[in-house]
Amino acid sequence: MEPLAKAIKLPPSTGANSSGREAENFKCANCQDRGIVPVSNNLAEICPCQQQRKMERLMESSQITPAFRSKTFENFSINQRPPVIQDMFECARDYANRFEEIQLTENNWLVYLGEVGCGKTHLSMAVANSLLAKTIPVLYFPHVEGIKELLKYFQQKSETGIHTRVEKMKKAQVLIWDDLFKGRDKPTDWVMELVFEVINYRYLNLLPTVINSERLDYMLLELDKATGSRILERGKGYTVIVEGQACNYRLQ
Repeated sequence: MEPLAKAIKLPPSTGANSSGREAENFKCANCQDRGIVPVSNNLAEICPCQQQRKMERLMESSQITPAFRSKTFENFSINQRPPVIQDMFECARDYANRFEEIQLTENNWLVYLGEVGCGKTHLSMAVANSLLAKTIPVLYFPHVEGIKELLKYFQQKSETGIHTRVEKMKKAQVLIWDDLFKGRDKPTDWVMELVFEVINYRYLNLLPTVINSERLDYMLLELDKATGSRILERGKGYTVIVEGQACNYRLQ
């Protein structure tokens, strides 16, 4: 987390609270919602509540659903799971721990491909929540729900709605794309063009991206070689491919 700011000099009028409001009426009784805490007659420091409020704003802008905010590395079980699941866990944790080191490198994407119910989404969200805890902004995009939203804009001929959403995906500091290409066997040309636009922008600009999909590597290439090859190239070193029902915890 970012360190609290050093003591700052206050003008004479801000040293004491003159509002007369009771402490219980403030969101933060410590600073009485001013964001700073006096440490002497003319000096103050940033209140710790500002860090919490920043975290709350980041979480809200991430569009991570409340159910996924609880997904962490600590509550992901690898006990008696196949070795590849343990590889997934270690890969995600290493990615999150080394993010500041690798975020500007060419291979800064985390990619999970394969079996349903193996924990791809949980670990993707664990990475997201870990980065948010470091006040690194992320944007969550669930493929099925997100494409439905964009299609609605398309049907309403709302170019502004589509443009705004797509631009956020393209330029997010970290994009979490959950269940890429989930659904029909062959996505429509419109969906393929949209996916390529976002993937290609992030590929060219070395923007960190976390992608999980039920499609295997060769399936991504069969759908669209340009899109698939970009994902696999950027994910070198942080790609795990999972196959086999033994990896599906829902069936165990």
